[in-house]
Amino acid sequence: MIKHILCPVALESEMHVALKRAVVWAHQLDAKITLLNVHPEFMSQEEMEMLRVSALKMMQQFRETSLTAKRKMKELVEKYGAGDLEVDYLLRKGKPGDIIPEVAEELGADLIVMYTKGRDSLKEFITGTISQQVINQAACPVLVIPHHEK
Repeated sequence: MIKHILCPVALESEMHVALKRAVVWAHQLDAKITLLNVHPEFMSQEEMEMLRVSALKMMQQFRETSLTAKRKMKELVEKYGAGDLEVDYLLRKGKPGDIIPEVAEELGADLIVMYTKGRDSLKEFITGTISQQVINQAACPVLVIPHHEK
């Protein structure tokens, strides 16, 4: 039985098709949704020191990015009618293909609902898309919503 849906979200507009589906199913199944926004650009203190950047300035930028991401996720929840659902918001640093399955297992998610735009670069033809990485690593089912040209 599906009681907890993990929905990784990027904040670009075309990515919201997966969130729309996750909200519909959460209503039908009386499930909880966790929105996950992964930031590969976040660095640790050690990484910043190695790159010789101002740790204080970078931490301020990361904080602003995090606050903006959380605000946008809350706006999306309201936009797609999930205001009456139990919704959690997570921000993580790292590579999405690795972090999404880790978070799903950590939370005990029953389903991952995510978007794919397909392969659009040579790198993705060689290494695979984030969706492929998640499918290969996740311990729970993964529903991938494809991109459709209009």
